[in-house]
Amino acid sequence: MLQSSRLIRQLPKELIDLVRIRRFRRQLASEDGQSLVLAIGLCAITLLTISVVLAVSAVQLKARQLLSIADGAVVASVDEFEFVADGPNPRIQLNQQRVQHAVAKYLSDVGATGRVDNLQIRSVQIRPDGQGATLELSGSVQPPIVGWIVPQGVPISVNSTAQTVLSR
Repeated sequence: MLQSSRLIRQLPKELIDLVRIRRFRRQLASEDGQSLVLAIGLCAITLLTISVVLAVSAVQLKARQLLSIADGAVVASVDEFEFVADGPNPRIQLNQQRVQHAVAKYLSDVGATGRVDNLQIRSVQIRPDGQGATLELSGSVQPPIVGWIVPQGVPISVNSTAQTVLSR
């Protein structure tokens, strides 16, 4: 061992660097399996992140779609008003049954049950001033890729309000 270190000292500097490089390459070659585990772990984390982002995006898009349906339904419902002329102060009056019927008819006309799973009308209420209505719809979303984790789907619920104004 002592002789080999003397020989290495006597060698030109370029050859000493080559010996070190070869030792380094041998050390790297002995650790081949550890980088494969790291690569598999990174791929798993990346795929998990992508699937979560896809699921959240699907739920968000379906909630916006449900909100758009609710907006259209509540606007259609407040168009079902009655004009009441009480002397010099005419006013608009909404009827609970007519408003509920208008919401159900709108949802049927646009095919909302085919676009949102488990679509339900949770509540239809006329505002206290009688000039508008509030609608609450609910449904569920089956997220892609990770849908097996939540077999019933992710519940979503939206509220929408519309008002009818009498102007001259």
